[in-house]
Amino acid sequence: MSPSTPVSKPRIPFQPNPFGSAATGSPWSVELSGELADVPSINQKPFRTILNALRQMRAGAKGTSIVLIGEPGSGKTHLLSRLRNHLRQDQQEGRGATVYVYVRCTASAGTLWQHLRHALASDLLKETDGSQLQTIFGNHPSGLNEVHHAGLRRVLECLRDGRHFHAAAAWLRGELLGDADLAALGLAVDREDEDRTRERDARLVVDALLSFLAPTPVVLCFDQVEALETYRGEEAGYHAMGQLISALSDGHDHLLLISCIVSAFEDRFDRLPNGADRDRWLRYQDVLKPIGWDQAVELVKARLDAAPGLRASRLAHAADPLWPLDASALRPLFGETDLCLPRTLIRACDHQFRDLMGDDEPRQPKNREKFLQEEFDSNLSEARKTVAGQGIGKTLSDSLPWLLQNSAFIPLGQDEARSRYANHGWRGPNGDMALAFCDGGGNALTHQLRRIERDWPPKSLTLRILRDVSIQPGLAGARTLASLKQKGAREIHPLPEALAALQAIRTLVATARSGELFNGDEQVTEQAVTDWALANLPRQVEELRDSLTGSRPEKEDPILSRLSGLIKERKIIAAGSAAAELNLAPEEVSKCARHYPMRFGLLDGPPLVIFEATEGQTR
Repeated sequence: MSPSTPVSKPRIPFQPNPFGSAATGSPWSVELSGELADVPSINQKPFRTILNALRQMRAGAKGTSIVLIGEPGSGKTHLLSRLRNHLRQDQQEGRGATVYVYVRCTASAGTLWQHLRHALASDLLKETDGSQLQTIFGNHPSGLNEVHHAGLRRVLECLRDGRHFHAAAAWLRGELLGDADLAALGLAVDREDEDRTRERDARLVVDALLSFLAPTPVVLCFDQVEALETYRGEEAGYHAMGQLISALSDGHDHLLLISCIVSAFEDRFDRLPNGADRDRWLRYQDVLKPIGWDQAVELVKARLDAAPGLRASRLAHAADPLWPLDASALRPLFGETDLCLPRTLIRACDHQFRDLMGDDEPRQPKNREKFLQEEFDSNLSEARKTVAGQGIGKTLSDSLPWLLQNSAFIPLGQDEARSRYANHGWRGPNGDMALAFCDGGGNALTHQLRRIERDWPPKSLTLRILRDVSIQPGLAGARTLASLKQKGAREIHPLPEALAALQAIRTLVATARSGELFNGDEQVTEQAVTDWALANLPRQVEELRDSLTGSRPEKEDPILSRLSGLIKERKIIAAGSAAAELNLAPEEVSKCARHYPMRFGLLDGPPLVIFEATEGQTR
């Protein structure tokens, strides 16, 4: 195997660059057979560990947990993609079906079961060669008879029969549904259970759904475990994840649990307070290592061989496996250790390949401000699609701690008594406060408010209730809310755009923490992202922060909730028509809409038109 040493650089026609993607996104977005070449010898040992555990489980042994540790760019997510491809081939060749679920751990201690429910349902319903759920229906036609969770059984029946698909899929993912959709599915809120929470509901659904899938093996892949830190150094997410792994291991025999974490965060396992949780989580562990020169040649050759535009030319240079690349320019990457991370190698090949196509302009990094703004805007577009369905509670639990911790707030830590009525406790400029995140409306909202009133000691902590202003509580809920306010609680109504922006920031920070954020060849650090985000907070997020600190308290406006609810439902309406529907004077509606420019968009007429400002100014 001789290195390539051309006298002059060859020229190749412009074509798709086989090295254009140095990082693997979700395993569902990459088909290893075709789009991305795979080299089985790379990370062969950890992959063999996974396959051995899977074979044992298929033979009747109990499933296990495997932790994969590696530097950014060592191939952790790629290995999960290889596994998915392997499982699909097993099914196509008649060796049995295996359910594959990919979970990126951008959750928090209080939302892990909701996060897992959403990922499990989403991947079961993904349409590739037919959804995994339809395969289960076909393999176990009588399985629904064994489902004891009444709501799940009704929803699975709808999905099996093709009835109310969108509502059923949304329920399975744990998204908030209106009364009409719940009625169509034959579901209702339990009027007697005031202690139910979305996290508890999610755990019950996940357990019931996993039991339904048995005995089909289920592989749950938890990627970017370090993203469980809602702010740098937080450890509650790891503790909750250890408890989740233990619960899954103890409750189900057909699960293979795979967790991937960056090496710099490996010591978080040592600080888990429960040794039994740690032992279950770390039943097996393996380290993904950099590759040597021989494996590098295999990897580069595989990508070049997969490029159709080079096929004929490479046949004419069969003696040089890396043609048209210059191997001597890649050798220095391996240094004294003779080792290199796969991503580092692929990036160097990307540069060479672009140069050989005549792209003589070096790919300069963008201005960092511009780059981060573009990344944020992209994340914001995605966040707008998800925050409405997942609800205010999950969004704030996952994303608000970053804002508070970077705004001189100090977390109060875990407290069982406080957890019965609040999601978080923080010490701020004006003392200690508890934060309760209220999702949805109707009976669910009433139950949550009653639980808060029952368990909150007003003399102990100030209370902030964060909820969607467009959802009006029923009569019982309104009475409970009024009673809480009389005792000193205060309502805060985060704007939908504030929620989306917080989630977009959370995603950006988590990507940087995992070592996956690059501006050209420059890796952007978590601290750089944090500094930029704090200096460029959207106005809606600033308003939320000021409301929490007390520097900009929200004023009570009896019209705001009613108008917000109407606009949320209708999206756009003439001010006069809105006034008629709400039994208000047109001047009252107009005044309210103009007073909240970040909540309502206006088209001055005549007539004046009000619309939902979901994508208003964020700077």
